[in-house]
Amino acid sequence: MRVTGGIGKGRKLKVPAGSRVRPTSDKVKQALFNILGDKVRGAVFLDLYAGAGGVGIEALSRGAGKAVFIDDSRDSLQAVRRNVEQTGFGERAQVVPHRAETFLRKTHERFDIVFLDPPYSLQPEIPLALVSESEVLNPDAIVVAEHFKKQPSPKQAGRLTLYREAQYGDTVLAFYKL
Repeated sequence: MRVTGGIGKGRKLKVPAGSRVRPTSDKVKQALFNILGDKVRGAVFLDLYAGAGGVGIEALSRGAGKAVFIDDSRDSLQAVRRNVEQTGFGERAQVVPHRAETFLRKTHERFDIVFLDPPYSLQPEIPLALVSESEVLNPDAIVVAEHFKKQPSPKQAGRLTLYREAQYGDTVLAFYKL
């Protein structure tokens, strides 16, 4: 796993050994950020279910103003911290040890882009509904859910409406707006 674009392009990222982490492939990250384009520049980015932090670090590399990484696994949080420091993005990164649900209930921060890649065993409707019910979204926010191709992307999740889908092998990226 590596950073695929921006100022950190080519830097390798570590994944916790023997962990449950399923990193977003480099191909899918490239596609995601090609679709997001200039919306990333200066954005406040939330990497929910961060794993090793590859997507949030990619956002920082491509010009996001800040990225917040949420995970409840000690191994994942250590990997995110290590990857953020190794790529030199520590000043614009915040690593938060929380369950996604707890963070969404407690935070007062607002985000421009929310990326969620929950375990494939969790239906995408659940984390999308949690994001929709929270107060974390700026009015023009984009929410991107990564999920397994055999799970359909919900057309609606609370206040969120699906506006685009893209499939790469077994992975689907579903894009939502308020």
